Amino acid sequence: MKRTFMCVTIVLGLLMVNCFAAAQDIPTVPLTKPINPKLINITGTWKYEMISSGGPPAAGTCSITGGKGGYTLVLQSGAVCKPKSMCTFTGQLTGNTLILSNSDKVDDEGGSVTNAMNLTVHSNELITGNGSSRYVHPDGERHWTETMTMTRKKGK
Repeated sequence: MKRTFMCVTIVLGLLMVNCFAAAQDIPTVPLTKPINPKLINITGTWKYEMISSGGPPAAGTCSITGGKGGYTLVLQSGAVCKPKSMCTFTGQLTGNTLILSNSDKVDDEGGSVTNAMNLTVHSNELITGNGSSRYVHPDGERHWTETMTMTRKKGK
């Protein structure tokens, strides 16, 4: 009886560990294939949410302009950009991957910031991805990361 109880306890414990481990692997993006790159039309207005390891989360609207591979993304609301140029990102769309960046002097002490985003176009209504930022100052450097989700209603 003790041996059976011990075996049941071990099996239940292993099942619980396995279930908790599997729960951590739940994807946060659709499991469907990304849109065919030939059908991508991402210009227009989007709602975005950004979580940053270097500051508070941001949410608001942004716009994407451009085409033929070259795009500009502008954070229109929800983010504090000093100088204002830090709200404008430019880059290229290759397949379903939108790579954007910006860089500028941000203070009168010689500090500059460079930002880069690697976004995946899942559909014409969903873009997600990650970014990284680097502040370089004569006295040192600081790095942080971002996660971004952009959505809009179908047909926008």
